[in-house]
Order: sequence, then structure tokens, then C-alpha cells
Amino acid sequence: MNTDTHSHTTRCWWNAEQARWVCRPVTDTAESVVDTVDIMADDEAPLVDVRDMIVVHTAMLREFRLLPAAVARVEPGALKRAVVVDRHLGFLCDMLHHHHAGEDALLWPTMRERVPEQAARLIDEVESQHVGLDAALNDVAAARAGWRSHVDAVHRDELVARLRTLYDLLKAHLELEERSVLPLAAAVLTEAEWAAIGEAGAAGLPKSTLPLVFGMFAYEGDPVVLQDMLKAAPALPRMVIPRIAPRFYARRALQVHGTRQP
Repeated sequence: MNTDTHSHTTRCWWNAEQARWVCRPVTDTAESVVDTVDIMADDEAPLVDVRDMIVVHTAMLREFRLLPAAVARVEPGALKRAVVVDRHLGFLCDMLHHHHAGEDALLWPTMRERVPEQAARLIDEVESQHVGLDAALNDVAAARAGWRSHVDAVHRDELVARLRTLYDLLKAHLELEERSVLPLAAAVLTEAEWAAIGEAGAAGLPKSTLPLVFGMFAYEGDPVVLQDMLKAAPALPRMVIPRIAPRFYARRALQVHGTRQP
């Protein structure tokens, strides 16, 4: 494929393990869903652009992949270091929680009403994955509390194990969404409905974190999609955020991971 001329579409997904875009269906399930999308799109409005979700997924998956090592590097008794890493961990867990809460409230119920019966099992599966991820987040929260109280090797290693479990579950969930669910969502939702999902996820985070969040997105995100994600923002933030956000993320990455380019 000539990457110089290819423009990513709703069929494209970011493979975090291989650090590259995959621009074709990769499973039988994905192929059947794309076939369904093609049939539905023949007589419906143009597909909604859902690539902003891939940008969000890419950032979250990267950060949760890096977290176990960040925690493991904290030496027993290093209280200040533990506070820095735990702050980032808590921020990411809140971000993931609000992201999934928006989907639970606005995405899955709407899709379930509109998708063909054969595709409804995908909604069942991703909803079940959310339940598992919620449980994993609770396990991480409990392990964080123990680690913050003691900052010792035992509680640190327990937290590292819980984070690795969370990452494995998240990776499987996001890949299923991107390969099989997002193409279907693009066919059955309106632009306004899709925008509301993103707004719901963002509403749960303090506005002061916007530069950091956008910097996380911009680190590996498609520049065209990133520009579209800010199109509804007022003129001043739309101009300023892209300029300052990378610096906010670079500063946080240096604090947590020891490098501006983790």
C-alpha cells in the first residue's frame, strides 16, 4: 500500500503491538461486519467519521502499556517518586472510566436498537468486556491504595501485576472495537450522536487537563483527525491547544517515564 496517498478510513485501525495502521479487515467477524456496513450504507447517509476514537484508544493503550514499568521503577521508600507516578496512574484510570461510561450510556444502547440481529452479539461482547475492565480498574484502585500507604516492594509488585492484567484486557477490548464495532457505529449513528459520546467522555475530566489530554492524543495521533477533534472548540483554544499540548505531554512523560518520548 502506498502510505503517501492513502487516507485512513473507518475501516482502518491502529495496531498498538505492531505500532502501525492496519487498513483492512483482519478477522472473519470484522469482514462480516464490514459487509453489513456496506449493505447499510447503500441507502443511508454517509458513514460517520469515527477515527477520533482510534486516536483516543491509541493514547490510552500506550499509557497503560507503559504504566507497569513506571511503577516497577519506583524504589521502596521513594515517597515523592511514588506520588508522581500514582498521580499519572490515577489520571489515566479516571480517563478510561469516563470514556467507558460515555459508551455505556450513549453508544451501546443506541447501536443495539439499530444494528442487525447478527451484529448484536458484538454489543454483548464489548459490554461484557466493560464489566471485566471495571473489575480490573477496581483491583488496580485497591492495589494503588496499598502501595501509597506502604511504598514497598510487595505492594508495588502487586500493583504492577494488576496493571498488566488491566492492559491485557484493554488491548483485547480496544482491538475488537476498532476492527468490528467502530465500522458498524459509523453506519448507524449520526454525527451529532457520535459527537455526544466524545463530549460525555471529556466532561468527566477537569478542563485544566485538556492540554495534557490533547498532548497525549497528538503524540501518535493522525494530524488531520486531531484538527477535526478541535473544530467545535472556540477560536482561541483551537489555535493555542495544538501548540502547547505537546509540551504538556512531554513534561508529564519526562516526570513519569524519564523521557519526553516514551
